[in-house]
Amino acid sequence: MKRYSLSLLAGLTAAAAIFPATAANAAEQLPLAPLCAEQKDVTGPQYAVNLCDVADADQFRTNLAAKGGSHCGPTSLYNAMYYLGEHKGLPMRVTPNGQLMTEYDPGVPADYDEVTAWLGWLGYKAGMGPKGGGSSAAENRAAFDAATVGAKAAGWTVNRGGIGTDNTPEFGLEIAKRLRHAPVQIWYGRYKKNADNTLSRDGGHAVTVVSAKGDVASGKVELLLHDPARSDDHKSAGYLDTQSAPRTEKVTLYRMAIAVKSVPTDPNEQPTVTQRTYWRLMGENYIGDSFPFVEALNWFEAAPPVG
Repeated sequence: MKRYSLSLLAGLTAAAAIFPATAANAAEQLPLAPLCAEQKDVTGPQYAVNLCDVADADQFRTNLAAKGGSHCGPTSLYNAMYYLGEHKGLPMRVTPNGQLMTEYDPGVPADYDEVTAWLGWLGYKAGMGPKGGGSSAAENRAAFDAATVGAKAAGWTVNRGGIGTDNTPEFGLEIAKRLRHAPVQIWYGRYKKNADNTLSRDGGHAVTVVSAKGDVASGKVELLLHDPARSDDHKSAGYLDTQSAPRTEKVTLYRMAIAVKSVPTDPNEQPTVTQRTYWRLMGENYIGDSFPFVEALNWFEAAPPVG
């Protein structure tokens, strides 16, 4: 892999500045993931799609705003974009003459700062402020657009979009169909239960989907995720300055109808209750005081110029 300075990444945002080396004594490269076979079967009543070699970048980093605490959107987006660059050849840059995203490998310690700069730039393009703050699904699609301006100008066909879970009965199948082209971002809200059995949203999170399987009309789908907030060395010494080994989370989504109560910011406003049909996310590592409900996905596609 070629090595370049960050000079072409620098200058647009503070997050894209040259950072000091942080992993000089780390292993030369992280362990390879287990052998994997891609599968893209969505033709029958049963579907199964699996992608291989999908990046699993950490969102928590010293040189990101708020130590990366709200960078789940840009990081899960980065994972999907890196796959498009590695597997489809999609050229993505932060400046017209900048280096390709894939010149920097999230699994190589020497590239850690460059990957961090990419995450900071994607967060900036997704509307995140200098102190952090969240980003929406639509804002992450805008960040993807910013990184692919040059590709589209060069004749690439680049598409992306979002699908909400409310009023999408076959959401699991939609994940699988979109996953055939590239990893998918899913967004879930964390919901607290109220005394009247309604639920109120209390934050959210974004993860990268790498596998989906299920049965049409079953109301459930099994997923494998790369979660930018979860790693085996989380909160251990130096975790903010090193990339963790890839880790896969297994979850199941179940379609459920719920009553969502708003939480007004104005004390003079009255809360409202809205009926929603979301998909409950359940998994061994997703158990806590709140209930995760998947609300939407982002999908991405790319094809090279013809001729």
